[in-house]
Order: sequence, then C-alpha cells, then structure tokens
Amino acid sequence: MESGGSVGGGQDGNGGWGAPGFGPVGSTPDWAAMAEATERAARRKRLMRVGIGVVATLVVAGIVVVALVMAGPLGKKDPKPAPQPVAANCVAPTTAPITGSNDLRLGATTQVGTVDGHSGLALTTHGTPDGYAEVNSVVVNTCTSFTVSAVVRNGATDEPRAAVSQGSDGFFSFYLGRDIVGTHDQWVFKVQTAAESGKAIQSLSASPATVGQWTTLTGVYDVKAKTISLYVDGVLAKTTPAPGILSTNGPIEIGRARFKSHWVDSWNGSIADVQVWDQPLPADKVAQLAKTRSTDVAPHGTWFRF
Repeated sequence: MESGGSVGGGQDGNGGWGAPGFGPVGSTPDWAAMAEATERAARRKRLMRVGIGVVATLVVAGIVVVALVMAGPLGKKDPKPAPQPVAANCVAPTTAPITGSNDLRLGATTQVGTVDGHSGLALTTHGTPDGYAEVNSVVVNTCTSFTVSAVVRNGATDEPRAAVSQGSDGFFSFYLGRDIVGTHDQWVFKVQTAAESGKAIQSLSASPATVGQWTTLTGVYDVKAKTISLYVDGVLAKTTPAPGILSTNGPIEIGRARFKSHWVDSWNGSIADVQVWDQPLPADKVAQLAKTRSTDVAPHGTWFRF
C-alpha cells in the first residue's frame, strides 16, 4: 500500500476513497493540508458575511435616497399651497378675475381727481343714480374667502350708502359702506345669504359713521371660519357668523349696490384706495393697511390708488 495520498483524498487498498485531507486509510493525516483547507473555508465565510453586509447597506442607502428625492430638500415635502375652502352650493365666477387694474366705466356725474385731506386720486359722487364706477371684469370669487377695503369720506347724513359692492342682476353679494339701524347711522359690512329680501347678515360698527372725515373701511369674509368682519380704521368693529353668502358673477360696483333688481344706496361723498384680496387678511395686516394705505400682502385688484 502506497503512502502520501493527495489533500483531496486518495484511494484505499480496496479501491475506495479516503476522507478529504487524508491519505489512504491507515496513513498519517496531512495536518498542514487540513489547516490550509480550514483557513480557506473561514476566509470564504468572512467574505460572504462582508458581501452580505455591503449589499444590505446599499439597499438601505438606496431606500433613503429615494425617500429624500421624493420628499424634497431636508426631507420635507415640496410645499404646495393648501386649496382655499369653498362655500357650499357656491357657483364660481364665469369670467376670470383680473389682477390690479383700472378698467372702469364711470357714471355721468362721477368725478375723479384730488380731494382735500387725501393724497392721490379719489372718486366723488353726489348721491345720484348716475354717480358710480363699475369695473369691467369679475374680480371677487365670492365662493372663497376675500377682503375688500376702501378709504371713504361720507357726505350724507341720511339713508344707507354703498361704497363698494358686488352682485348680480338681482342682489348684491357683499356691501361695504354705511347703514341706518333705527336712528343710528353706522358703518357696515354685510352679505346676502340668498337672493331674497331679509336674507342679509351684517357686521355693524358700535360708533356712528362720521361725516366729512376720511375713514378706512375693511370687510373680511372667511369661508373656513364662516364669519364676516368689519374693521374701522384698522380696528375690529364686529365679527358675525356667516355660514355662506350668495355667489354672484357681477363686477365690482363703487358707489352703488344692487337690490331686488334695482340700483340702490348711491354714495354721497368720496371714495379712494379701493382694494380687494382673494384671501381673508388677518387683523395685523388690516391695521397696517389703515396706517399706511398698503400692506405687504399683494392685492388682487386696486382702483383709485396713489
């Protein structure tokens, strides 16, 4: 029987094969070969463990990268403006709103120019049906929140007077001006909830409407809060619940309003700095507006400005 079989195993004297790492059966084991084989197996296991760890790390890293790409910078989602709430059963304007314009149609007795106590242009009317200014486009979407403001000088001592309104053929949707409640003459911001008489919701000032003084009136309709608010010279006068308002497709009217298919409440005095926003301005912005005649929130439309 020969000795010194190969590492891979050798035949025994009966023609069989010995175990790997051994010579023929009965010979002395090759300890060096066994040690080398064991070391090779250990290296293979270590390499497999390292490879599995690398693959797992790459998979996790890929998931994180994909998540960051989808989320945007610093892991935050791309900012998207939240859609404004819309009043129930509201019909949006059929004409696209304008942004900042002076496209007006003036009534026959309307005057535009400078007026004592106010710098810049102002519209002056005399309480007659042909004293007004009408915007040629739909401006305010009354299905959503909005703010309307004007600097006014009231020259009347009686009867309701509309400084700014918007409506349809039948009724106004909103109305900013002065109103008579009993024997009291007060500033008002009111809205119609339906195209019917007796369906108005109003916010009134506690103090009387002044005569012959420039005053900043601001009305805010907040769809989410379901309220209307009146501010006088930047100070909140009254907030009133308003579950919804009559949606209309008519243009802005300066100096008059529509009620029961008639033009009513013609303004007597002057109106300037008419501005509208397609959002509810917060109280601090309204206060800023009264002090500086402007705010850092860009208006949606303006008339009779500086």
